[in-house]
Amino acid sequence: MEVSQTILLTGATSGLGFNTVRQLARRSNSYLIVGARNPTQALELQAAMPKERLTILPLDLSSVASVRRFATATMEQLGDRRLTALALNAGTQIVTGLEKTIDGYERTFASNHLGHFLLTCLLLPVLADGAVVVSTASGTHDPTDRISKQFGFRGGFFPDAEAVASGTLDDSVSILQQGLDRYATSKLCNLLFTYDMARRISPAKVRFVAFDPGLMPGTGLARDRTPLERFAWQYILPSLRWFIPGVSSPKQSAKSLAHLLTQAELAPLTGQHFDYRLRLTETSNDSHRKDWQQALHDLSIRLSSIDVSELKGVRPS
Repeated sequence: MEVSQTILLTGATSGLGFNTVRQLARRSNSYLIVGARNPTQALELQAAMPKERLTILPLDLSSVASVRRFATATMEQLGDRRLTALALNAGTQIVTGLEKTIDGYERTFASNHLGHFLLTCLLLPVLADGAVVVSTASGTHDPTDRISKQFGFRGGFFPDAEAVASGTLDDSVSILQQGLDRYATSKLCNLLFTYDMARRISPAKVRFVAFDPGLMPGTGLARDRTPLERFAWQYILPSLRWFIPGVSSPKQSAKSLAHLLTQAELAPLTGQHFDYRLRLTETSNDSHRKDWQQALHDLSIRLSSIDVSELKGVRPS
């Protein structure tokens, strides 16, 4: 079958992203471009998708320079084709202390938000009309989310955009709690970005959608936790997902994400949020704050050194 869908996916080497690749591999009309830190070592990824329908390019989302190189390589790879979907899925969670990137920004913020913001802006010219940009969100952004609270999350913090970028949110709590707060805040940023871009860009050009895959025990997000916590995350919690509302699996959530990326009728509008069961759901009041959206947008442009010419189709505030 002739390829009719060209999809770019970040975070494809493990967890939700890798399972999404497996789902897309079943669709013979899909061509996939993914980013990986070491493309030559992504052997499982290479085996998951027919090689004629997969391109793996080097990408470190925490580095502005790497994101720019990846965007350039993507456009060269595309040629005259256009991207029909962009899945901003890669995410990191660091609970062992504050880490800064080569650019001087807090690593969770840089990897989960800033890199994706820059990548989206750079690729706007090669998105097909009606393309969808799906950001992987999380209930951890919401301080009222019951299941997230059970795992120590307090919701996203937004004292100001500069504090978010530097990771200085609340130094009165433990190192672990600070890490959880930074992750939840990066997920709040993903929603602020989605709703902000949905207002700035016509849905006839691009639809912006957020997707909450639910809590997915067994993925690599617990890599920095204690041995006991890692054991429970890897082996105990997955078997309990049928009994705990809000808990999914990488396979189940990947199936839903693949549908959002390939079936436009599921999300015909822009600025929507779906859960892992593809139910249209609400997010926190904070995620809809236009003043926070504007502050994050302005700071993201400055930190990623975006030129006005790289914001094609983006309406000013």
